[in-house]
Amino acid sequence: MSQIRDLIFSNGERYPILMEENGLPNYWVTLYVTEKLRTSHTQSAISNSLGHLIHLKLWENINDRNLVSEFEQGRLLNDEDVYSIRDHCTLDTRSLKKWLKTSEKNVVKFAAASTASVTPIQKVSNDHASNRMSQIASYLEFLVRTILKTKLIEEEVSNNIEAMKSLLLANKPKGSSGKGLTADPNTKAPPPKAFERILRIVKETSPDNPFKGEEVKFRNAVIFEVMEATGMRAGEILGLQIQDIDFQKGKVAVVRRHDAVEDPRKKQPVAKTNERSIPIDKKITDRLRDYIMDKRAKIPAARKHPYVFVTHKHGKYHGKPISNSTFVNRVLKPAVAIHPELLEEITRHGFRHNFNYKLSKRIDEINKAAKENPKIKPINEKKEIQIRKELNGWSSDKTAETYNLRHIREEADRVMREDMDHWTNRAKKDK
Repeated sequence: MSQIRDLIFSNGERYPILMEENGLPNYWVTLYVTEKLRTSHTQSAISNSLGHLIHLKLWENINDRNLVSEFEQGRLLNDEDVYSIRDHCTLDTRSLKKWLKTSEKNVVKFAAASTASVTPIQKVSNDHASNRMSQIASYLEFLVRTILKTKLIEEEVSNNIEAMKSLLLANKPKGSSGKGLTADPNTKAPPPKAFERILRIVKETSPDNPFKGEEVKFRNAVIFEVMEATGMRAGEILGLQIQDIDFQKGKVAVVRRHDAVEDPRKKQPVAKTNERSIPIDKKITDRLRDYIMDKRAKIPAARKHPYVFVTHKHGKYHGKPISNSTFVNRVLKPAVAIHPELLEEITRHGFRHNFNYKLSKRIDEINKAAKENPKIKPINEKKEIQIRKELNGWSSDKTAETYNLRHIREEADRVMREDMDHWTNRAKKDK
């Protein structure tokens, strides 16, 4: 089965590549990535695109098809093919592969398969399926235009290719509208007490601390504390360099460093938002200084790169910056596993939601104090959005508004309950 591998070029560029079972890169996919994605997409975005194309190749295998060969013969996708690919794009890749291994019906052509036959297979969201269709349409258009390059002067051929692409895009599942509960990133976010609990668990002196070794306990505690205090993404934390910390002014800078030469990680953690500077209190500043000067400095290999958080386990990666997989599997998951009933919804992104929730509460406190003290300037809605955008590195007002939905809904719920209590009490008095 095809696999995605990440190459690192001498200039630091990360180049995801699709490798076939024979150990060679897939020629057409590599050509597509090089010509269409390489200059405009990040490593993560290219990897996501390759994942969608792996799903397309799975469709080819299931249906015993070879689209390259068919396109070379001038045979494009027909309506039935497009509908089959559309339905295929709604299925979860991992779940589908598992089903194919265990099901005795794995020779059934999916184009003719009944709905009942795919019931055991998990499905992806409409947004995910829609993204798949878009990427597949882009790739197939590139593929057929490249293969039939000498025939594109024929108007009929060019029109047929455009019609095929249009049909694929027309069959994309409708994504979320961006409104309602499903659009609120806080709908499934854990309550604030869950984050308070996990910070107590990972404190290096906690009896519940799941980590081994003084240095690892200290490092992980600091990571969680920085995430909680700044709302930084996991990739931003893992990409943090010593020079990004202003110990005198008490600030942490989030800097975009895609394809950094000094980063030895194949999957480079990077900032996805705008660069920004976030204030941190003296406690966090001192904790970062203690980790860097007392724990990190003792590892010779850590002096060869500028990244703050490093691997303390002896071996091949000793002293190297910790990877995203290490963070998820050896930092976050062990902490959450202590009290899964309370903490299971906590994700690395959850700290960002909690940061914005606390920010909303703080703004409420300021505005409440402003009503009692004219010297305190209140924060209006426009100013609040500007503050939120600056601290989170967002460009869009809409994103800032979305992350305030939990607080708005709490306020709406409070007002509604007060209104119900008012009318209930009034009804009692009327009796």
